[in-house]
Amino acid sequence: MLVRQLINLTNSEIQELVKILQKVNVVQFGSFTLKDGSISPVYIDLRILPNFPNEFKAIIKLTSKYIKRSRLDEEFDGIIAPPLAGIPLGAALALELEKEFYLARIQQKDHGTKKLIEGNIRNKRILLVDDVITSGISKVPILKTILDHEGILAGLFVFVNRINNPQDQTNLEERFDLSLTNLLCLENLLKLA
Repeated sequence: MLVRQLINLTNSEIQELVKILQKVNVVQFGSFTLKDGSISPVYIDLRILPNFPNEFKAIIKLTSKYIKRSRLDEEFDGIIAPPLAGIPLGAALALELEKEFYLARIQQKDHGTKKLIEGNIRNKRILLVDDVITSGISKVPILKTILDHEGILAGLFVFVNRINNPQDQTNLEERFDLSLTNLLCLENLLKLA
């Protein structure tokens, strides 16, 4: 298992990231049903970030800088990101970090190559990159797919961690023998909203 990698950001770095995300209205308020079924007054929508190329590029460049500074980039060979929001974030981050990127599917297609992962990840250290984590339940299928394809789980990186129950994070980390690293947490976004 990886030693827990932390991306220690200064308050001004957090403020810079949050300011960019606020500019494109990533944080929304209302009543939302989250992927894990819970109801929340806050929704984090990073899927819209690629609609704003300058802000998207800035977030990716800053994230890459912080990953390199924490030396997390030395712990993996390639990135896999789940559809939908994860793919543009993971692909852009892989490009910026000069790492391999692998497309993954949630379910196998019955046409074409019928692959769940495009490319050979066998014996490669893979970082799963996604936009947000709420409970970790939705990450389980893709983590299993990585292992089924003989990839080595190097960790899980999310842009925003909104896990309410710390035991959910511990369970996920222990089940897959990996560390979860996040750029921001929900509190960062709410403090400055």
